[in-house]
Amino acid sequence: MFVPRSLKIKRHANGDGKSCVAKIIKSDPEDLQLDKSRDAPVDALVTEAATPPDRHSSESCPFPSPGGQLAEVHSVSPEQGVKDSHPSEEPVKSFSKTQRWAEPGEPVCVVCGRYGEYICDKTDEDVCSLECKAKHLLQVKEKEEKSKLSNPQKANSEPESPLNASYVYKEHPFILNLQEDQIENLKQQLGILVQGQEVTRPIIDFEHCSFPEVLNHNLKKSGYEVPTPIQMQMIPVGLLGRDILASADTGSGKTAAFLLPVIMRALFESKTPSALILTPTRELAIQIERQAKELMSGLPRMKTVLLVGGLPLPPQLYRLQQQVKVIIATPGRLLDIIKQSSVELCGIKIVVVDEADTMLKMGFQQQVLDILENIPNDYQTILVSATIPSSIEQLASQLLHNPVRIITGEKNLPCANVRQIILWVEDPAKKKKLFEILNDKKLFKPPVLVFVDCKLGADLLSEAVQKITGLKSISIHSEKSQIERKNILKVGRVGRLGQNGTAITFINNNSKRLFWDIAKRVKPTGSILPPQLLNSPYLHDQKRKEQQKDKQTQNDLVTGANLMDIIRKHDKSNSQK
Repeated sequence: MFVPRSLKIKRHANGDGKSCVAKIIKSDPEDLQLDKSRDAPVDALVTEAATPPDRHSSESCPFPSPGGQLAEVHSVSPEQGVKDSHPSEEPVKSFSKTQRWAEPGEPVCVVCGRYGEYICDKTDEDVCSLECKAKHLLQVKEKEEKSKLSNPQKANSEPESPLNASYVYKEHPFILNLQEDQIENLKQQLGILVQGQEVTRPIIDFEHCSFPEVLNHNLKKSGYEVPTPIQMQMIPVGLLGRDILASADTGSGKTAAFLLPVIMRALFESKTPSALILTPTRELAIQIERQAKELMSGLPRMKTVLLVGGLPLPPQLYRLQQQVKVIIATPGRLLDIIKQSSVELCGIKIVVVDEADTMLKMGFQQQVLDILENIPNDYQTILVSATIPSSIEQLASQLLHNPVRIITGEKNLPCANVRQIILWVEDPAKKKKLFEILNDKKLFKPPVLVFVDCKLGADLLSEAVQKITGLKSISIHSEKSQIERKNILKVGRVGRLGQNGTAITFINNNSKRLFWDIAKRVKPTGSILPPQLLNSPYLHDQKRKEQQKDKQTQNDLVTGANLMDIIRKHDKSNSQK
């Protein structure tokens, strides 16, 4: 079996941080015949073009000789950005074993997992070498042949291209035939709270969305058998193009709940980029892109770009030029790129702000607003937050138009899968108490995450834990390199995807400003609160102030019952003046 005749590879970036573009313009099947003994393509001679064409050009050049390929290579230094280029002597890598492993956030080869330095022109997938491109194309061809054999009727018909059609979400007949009381009972049993005008009904199965078959396959391959409660309601609302304010527990599946509307919207848009996902941290951005790639696999021209700090800028700038459909970014890095005029957001049709509450706590609100100023007004906005404090309500009122509000689980309560323990511990005794817990086999079930309030404290405590308990310990904070942070995060997070965990919180009078927040969120879970907290005057003072504030807010609302009272007060106030 031979590799298809056209073989074009576009390079992402080389190992020294410079962006490169390399195109294998033309090749014959005989030049890439697989060596059966090694299961790899025969190494091909790569010669450099004397005069590299403009990077936007796609004209073919004559094939130099039966045993070689003509490559056009030009590289871009970080100082030059992606506009100016000069020849590079580095040939396209022939074998995967000569390619390095990918750094966090870099493209990954779909065949071997190494650095996906090139983009396959046939499938838009990331590959690391000529060898893996050949294997990838063979895999694609074999998959197509199996599909034809299993469904000959479909093979003889015209192939359907999702980009030649359009997608409009319509409620599945099964959903339409349900009675209204059945829908309400379903929402109640699943803990789905919905507010908004003319809200579509929740789905029961992913097949109710009429997704392309490739996407349905990717969902099953990624482990999505049936939708979670947040997905049941959020996906159909998102597919209809409505603005959304959503809140759900960690591990509830809210990432897929916004990714599926993003994918379906971007799939049928001709302009690039057409979707933007903003996250507060690079780790979350990397995680979202990985999940997006899994769901987008096999869909035509569905490419992503990761724009985050802590990783080299030139490869990200080059990737932006490759007609990517979905941008996944942290606000600071994207705003820097916008200020350089290196990205156009005029084609964006859907925007997701993920972990919006964390975004505000980290001070990113103005950056988010500045970014959205560069996008035309006709876009859909999805605001996702673990909690919905008043600050999120205010942001939602700024960003969302006629939104649907979707909440699953108890509002602003801890994750139900995480057992909450609140302990009153004075500062001098904190370390000793922590060591007792780590030495208690009933409580200590590795891995354990310990949160402190400063970088130095994290480093010192990590050393102390290792020295006193003998347990392996490592600290993580913003001064750690991205590679270190990625390796450390393999400890995972509790409460995700239904996993159980325990959260132990140390409090004393130094955290008195949090007393009422802790009590009102933790007490409904059934956890026992320490008497020092329950009897604290700070707790009762905070509770009284919040109740007064709520009462004042209710008094400010204009209703039919209090309208005349408000008018009388207004008239009396004016007469006194």
